[in-house]
Amino acid sequence: MTTHSRFIVVDDDPLNNLVCNHIILKFNADADIKLFTNPEKALEMVQAEGSGGGEYVLFLDVNMPGMSGWEFLEAFESFDERIRQRFNIYILSSSIDQGDIEKAAANPFVKGYYPKPLSLATMGKLE
Repeated sequence: MTTHSRFIVVDDDPLNNLVCNHIILKFNADADIKLFTNPEKALEMVQAEGSGGGEYVLFLDVNMPGMSGWEFLEAFESFDERIRQRFNIYILSSSIDQGDIEKAAANPFVKGYYPKPLSLATMGKLE
């Protein structure tokens, strides 16, 4: 099991972000966590941080107003390969829609699809 230390959570629900923050810190007390309720701001940070070193785990909600998780992934696809390879993206969603699950599985940038709320068991499954 890999111990990740840098995390980004992109979800329009501030309560879910707090839950994620709590679980991530239980998993790794020294984790660097960035929480975003605005997907556009998260993309700006991804692009800015992407040229640095190290990897991130990025938890992405699918259903958000304004920019959806799918739209986030479309924008992410346009980033330079050196940026994209630094982010391990996992969908974290309350959606049990089989279409969403299949769409995530078909996306080359998505490493997994997990149900909300984030759990320690999920954290243990990350690549």
